[in-house]
Amino acid sequence: MKKQLVLLALCLCALLSLALCAAAADCNHNYVEQPGRTPASCTEKGSVTERCTRCGAERTTEIPMLDHDWVEDSRTAPTCTESGAINYVCSMCGTTKQETLAPTGHEWKESAKTAATCTEAGSLTYRCTRCGEEKTEEIRALGHDFSVFKSTSATCTAKGESTYQCSRCKELTLKSVGALGHDYETTGGPTCTESGKYTYTCKRCKYTYDSRTQAALGHQIPDRDSAEWKVYKRATCEEEGSKRAKCKRCKEYVYIDLPKTDHNYGDLVLTKVPTSTAAGKAECVCENCGTAKTTTIARGTKDLTDYSVPPVTASVGDGLVASGTKVEFTCPLAEATIYYALGGKSPTSNAARIEYDPDEPLEIKETTIVKVYADYGLAQPSEVLGLLYLVNNGSTYVYLNEDASNGGYMELETGKKFRPDDKATRYEVIEALDALFNSFADDSDKVFSDVDSTHKKAVAKFTGAKLLDGYEDGTFRGKNHIKRAELAKVLALALGLDTETVKVSAAKAFKDVAKGHWAYKYIYALTNAGYLKGDDEGNFRPEDNISRAELATVMNRIAGIKENDGVQIADVNQNHWAYGYICAAVYKSR
Repeated sequence: MKKQLVLLALCLCALLSLALCAAAADCNHNYVEQPGRTPASCTEKGSVTERCTRCGAERTTEIPMLDHDWVEDSRTAPTCTESGAINYVCSMCGTTKQETLAPTGHEWKESAKTAATCTEAGSLTYRCTRCGEEKTEEIRALGHDFSVFKSTSATCTAKGESTYQCSRCKELTLKSVGALGHDYETTGGPTCTESGKYTYTCKRCKYTYDSRTQAALGHQIPDRDSAEWKVYKRATCEEEGSKRAKCKRCKEYVYIDLPKTDHNYGDLVLTKVPTSTAAGKAECVCENCGTAKTTTIARGTKDLTDYSVPPVTASVGDGLVASGTKVEFTCPLAEATIYYALGGKSPTSNAARIEYDPDEPLEIKETTIVKVYADYGLAQPSEVLGLLYLVNNGSTYVYLNEDASNGGYMELETGKKFRPDDKATRYEVIEALDALFNSFADDSDKVFSDVDSTHKKAVAKFTGAKLLDGYEDGTFRGKNHIKRAELAKVLALALGLDTETVKVSAAKAFKDVAKGHWAYKYIYALTNAGYLKGDDEGNFRPEDNISRAELATVMNRIAGIKENDGVQIADVNQNHWAYGYICAAVYKSR
């Protein structure tokens, strides 16, 4: 019976244990640390026990050992040759360790030096800056340097001994040498144009001999197309030219011929009008040599627009003439009508032109600009001929130089700049006038306090001609800018334009130049003659300062200077509105 009760109790305990395990397996543990934690040290691990507050399950967790807390305990410094050490102790457990420090090695510094000679070694001593230990190194003897020649008994043809000296210690030595051989200097010989012999003379013993006669070498010249050839004489349609280059050997000029150029024929000029029964004729003339080439025009031809009327010629050339001089105009084409205009006006304008009557020559009574051309309705009109007749009747008018139409009256600054948009100064106007005009008048003896020596003569010239004047305070103010109205007066007076009977149509009147304006007559005299223009808005801008580009343009028109190109100007490109005028103003054509 007792065994049965024990067995029953064991079964109950097993069932209870199984129940608890099943409960624990299903528990969401909430572990809490239990008393009795074993802390970790730097020599042993620690541990902590935790129990679940729900099911009573327990677990133990290991705590890792701590690192030693090393603290330096003592130190032995290393020397140049011996090691040192650092001793450490753990502040927690007292364990010790040692770290070895390597020797520092010597720090050598030169302390003494004995120079080597040609025959004896030298030495170099070093001392350690830390421990004072010394060491010495040997410097090998240099040995003699017998490089200085002193004398020799050898000749050009015989053996001998040469004496040499050491460059360092001056010790002498002898060396046997063979014959020196001749050291020839060469003279003579053929030239580019003549044969000749070379003469060889020994510099030491003066032995001399001549070579065989050799032929002339001929000039050493560049290729014919090389830029080294420069034109010496320009070829024309009448004569051959030549160009030359220097011979690279004798430096004399060598010339080669340039062939004649082709004729430079101008436009076809009508010389005989074709009719229904007779052929006409036209000719073109070479602009270089004047050679004429005649072309036949078929009879009955009515379209003559490919031909132009011959130019008009005047019986009296322009320049200085006496008052009352009569000028006759002629045109080789009898059918053409001749028209002229006075005062610089355009003869192609119906309002200004006058038909020339061959029975009534033009009488020149005062200085004026005459423009004349010939017209034949079926062909192109002739070019307009401009003539400036100068009558010295006691006035102070100036007149253009003979070569004024060649241009080149303004200078480019350093760096090839023109400053086209800068305002022109009174000095710059004077300079342009001085380059283009002469004067009837005597130079003024008036002295201005501010005129520099460079401009003194030109200022005297044009103040004497009463084109410009100074100010009440005795200054000329040459560096001041000049207004467009002021320049119009100067140029109208210089050209002797009619300023008393100026007429202006309403269509050509400027909005900003009223009849009461002080420069009214000068402005319209100059603009009617076509030398100066207004802007696109119909204004003249009389109070604006004239720019350098505008000055070049008006002076070119007055002097009859054609537009030019090909001049490199740093601040004016080929698209600038005044490029052609500026090129002509700075470059003098021939």
